[in-house]
Amino acid sequence: MGQNRRYGTDVSRAAVNEFLTRPYPVTLTREEIGPEPVVTVAGGETVDVWLRFVEVRVQERAVVVAYTDRAVQVEVARRDGSRYRVWVWQGAVTTRGRAR
Repeated sequence: MGQNRRYGTDVSRAAVNEFLTRPYPVTLTREEIGPEPVVTVAGGETVDVWLRFVEVRVQERAVVVAYTDRAVQVEVARRDGSRYRVWVWQGAVTTRGRAR
């Protein structure tokens, strides 16, 4: 008695976020990104980013891959190894000690 052998015990932030979200977050439209040129980043900075899913908002660790004057494109790696890229507002991205 006392051991849960039937269900997993992973309650990490990543596991909870995967449970709460659909496979892909809501990304900004081209109109929201704006007409400014997109600057692509090689070896981008690792940041914390707020992602909007239909059901919930979650904060994830991501890598910056591009940006404009008002939006940032980040790449998020899921625990299963899959990756996706999503555009978010600059205010949704934070680095240590400063906002992007």
